[in-house]
Amino acid sequence: MSGRRNSYGYHEYRGRSRGGGGARAVLLFIIALLAVLLAAGTAFYLLVDIEYTDTGIKINWPWAQESAGLPPIASDPLEVITTPEITVEPTLEVEPTPTLAPEPQYPHIGAVTVTAAQLRGGSAAQAVAEGGGNALVVEMKDVNGRLAWQSQTELAAALGANAADNLAAQAVRELAQDGGLYLVARVQCFRDPLLARNWVGTLMTKGGNLWHDAQGLGWSSPANQQAADYLSALCLELADMGFDEILLERAGYPNFGEVHVLATSGNRPEDLTAPVAAFLERVSGELAEKGVCLSVATDETLAPETPVNSGLTADVLAQNAGRVWLSGSAAGQQYAALLAGAGMEDLGTRLVVKNASSGSWYS
Repeated sequence: MSGRRNSYGYHEYRGRSRGGGGARAVLLFIIALLAVLLAAGTAFYLLVDIEYTDTGIKINWPWAQESAGLPPIASDPLEVITTPEITVEPTLEVEPTPTLAPEPQYPHIGAVTVTAAQLRGGSAAQAVAEGGGNALVVEMKDVNGRLAWQSQTELAAALGANAADNLAAQAVRELAQDGGLYLVARVQCFRDPLLARNWVGTLMTKGGNLWHDAQGLGWSSPANQQAADYLSALCLELADMGFDEILLERAGYPNFGEVHVLATSGNRPEDLTAPVAAFLERVSGELAEKGVCLSVATDETLAPETPVNSGLTADVLAQNAGRVWLSGSAAGQQYAALLAGAGMEDLGTRLVVKNASSGSWYS
């Protein structure tokens, strides 16, 4: 093998150069590949969310998250089935049928008058038995406006109308509990000097003075609301006390004395029947709810084409009174005909006439 000698006398060897360039190219390729892998790994690490779990490594790909937020791919239109609206009709509430109070009964009565003192003393039942009656009549509000019991109304206390005790009321409760007698309470209505003096519906003269009847007593008015409320409350208290019937006396306007000097006003209008009828209708309805009868006493003689000064016409009585009580001065047969003509039935038990000799009342 020959070669070129160098300056020291040695041959300088030059190996073969075939194939040496290819190895260098491979080396460069490997370096470039490693650089690409390194760059890809770095990008992978930065872009991909790697989560280490108990079951292994979980890779959260970014394009999977993006695709989750994309709207769904349009497809065939969906058929939306609309449920028809159902209208629920409200259930009608059926109101219960009100329980009507029983109609008051009108038995035949023989009513014997007793006093409040007899009630307090315990001799009232004996007095009725001695008089041959089956019913007791006692005055619980007199012509002076005084009461035989202690009312719970404020006006009674303000007027000083209450009794000193409640013994009469207690006696009535005991008789009612016993049930042996039919109990009737007499009530003087608008002939009440206590109301008149205290300007509760006071009836006045045309000259502007307080009007008095032939006995010097003042009157109140059926048209006055306060007076009507007061008397209504008293009647309801008597019903609760145990009376079977409330007998109203002077339940209208004055029909005796110098009635011609009475002034026309709100307390005494031109039409006397309207306020009287309204008052009786009210009290009658209130007592009917308690099963108690409302009766009206009258002594006014009714004659054709004659003014009814009290306002208690046959029509008013027939429409609002359970019974009509007549004193001796009233014509029983005439009233019977007038009341029958006004529509009142069962007059044999609903018309009570006073016996002049005995002072008792009979139907």
